[in-house]
Amino acid sequence: MKPSIIALFAALFAAPIGGGALADDAPPVPAIFTIIPQSGLQALQGKVRFVGTFEPSGSTWTDGLDERDVFLAAMEGEGWRIGIGKGGQLYSVRGPFGESVPPQRLDSPWNDEVWQMVLTVEEIIRPIHDFQKQGREQRMATMPLMYFIHQSGIYVKGQSDGIDSGSVDRPFYSPVLRQHWDPATRTFHVVNWAQQARTPCVWKSGALIYTSYRDLGGGALEVTQVLHHFGDQTITYINAPWGGVRHSALPHAILSKPDGTWEEVEGGWGADTALRKLRDTGGWEAWVRNPDQRESPALALVFGTEPELRAPGAARPSLVRWGTAGNVEVRDYQVTEQISKPRLEPGGTLAARWFLVSGSFDDVRRRAEELAPEAGVWTPVPDASAAQEIWMSDGRPATTGEGKPAFELHAQPLPGTVPFFLMKDTRSGEIFVTTDPYVLTDSEPFANPLPNDHPEHSRYEGRVVYHQYSSRGVFLDLLGYAFPKEPPTGVSERVEMPGYGSETFPVWTTILRH
Repeated sequence: MKPSIIALFAALFAAPIGGGALADDAPPVPAIFTIIPQSGLQALQGKVRFVGTFEPSGSTWTDGLDERDVFLAAMEGEGWRIGIGKGGQLYSVRGPFGESVPPQRLDSPWNDEVWQMVLTVEEIIRPIHDFQKQGREQRMATMPLMYFIHQSGIYVKGQSDGIDSGSVDRPFYSPVLRQHWDPATRTFHVVNWAQQARTPCVWKSGALIYTSYRDLGGGALEVTQVLHHFGDQTITYINAPWGGVRHSALPHAILSKPDGTWEEVEGGWGADTALRKLRDTGGWEAWVRNPDQRESPALALVFGTEPELRAPGAARPSLVRWGTAGNVEVRDYQVTEQISKPRLEPGGTLAARWFLVSGSFDDVRRRAEELAPEAGVWTPVPDASAAQEIWMSDGRPATTGEGKPAFELHAQPLPGTVPFFLMKDTRSGEIFVTTDPYVLTDSEPFANPLPNDHPEHSRYEGRVVYHQYSSRGVFLDLLGYAFPKEPPTGVSERVEMPGYGSETFPVWTTILRH
């Protein structure tokens, strides 16, 4: 996205990035992360401490939960700290207000009440929701039919049998395929295979979500995400992001107006009155302890104003929805979601950028207004020349190595390419390459719960459910992208990698060896 005039002017006079000169032994950013577009925004001077081994956030969570289970990494600056979960989600956001992420529920520990990307297919989920309104029996029987992909992971068994209850005893967070800390730009990159949140499920997930968390200084965090869809359905509903705050820490919700002013907003989440088009806002929402005090602790989400009026391929403009999630004494959560309705076809890619800004109410509002033109959802243009080097050792591929690489795959998805995963069979120790992340996942036949006269009955005949949380395979790497068969046009090279069961796995790449 193009930087705004305000941002360019600010960058001209900004202090250079500090506290992050690239050390001699710091590895370069892997080519696989070149898919994440850079904003071009100049970061203010500052220092960030990156934490790669568990340290407690200092926050209090619901009894029975252990923060160790979710921790992947943390970033800590002056007056703020974020905790990054194993699914790439933000599970903790601390600032002058204390902890802003809700205490969690046992049904969904760091799966729902976090900052993340969520996606679904409206034509699939809407009829199931309507059927579930008939009663508890209908609701429970159709849980495996629910198509909701969470960046974070899956729902688990909790204390209730409500709509969010799962059937698994322990959390399963979306597997990390690659991660990288870049001290030069104060950015953490991670890519995850996002999960169907209700499990077991008749639907597979074909969602790769790349996320970069970049410190911009002055309490601002730049979040850039890329969704690559290698599944079979057309994605029509995306939250970029879904998130919210503890009502007890930040009880007042503020919504910006296009004229630069703001208003306090209330309401329960899901109400038609707690909904607005992005273009009818100033591009940000904030939560504050006391809106009458300029220095009161505050946190803002910057989602942009969507100047093009709609997300790529969408029939309607994007929206922001807010509100309390039920009784705040029971569920300490103020929800917000940025809603885009694109048509992301199989093989498609979508990018989103949003910001979190913490500090005083005055400073947060000012910075959010400056950053609003930089936020939004768009279609990135893949770089066909971006290459991921592959080394072969004892017949096994790797994305790092010594000497000359054996060949190169595409680092970014091009039309006709698919992602290639490096996996390990935990039973035999076999390491292999596959395009199917479910290759070692247990599945079983699923009896259609819909009555014969239901219009969606035929969609669920002869289906199976997948238990991806009990897979016998673990992910070692995302190798890159290639063509699963020889492209009909252009010059390509056939390379071979080990497939499952010691079979040779041929793939084609248009990045040729010299």
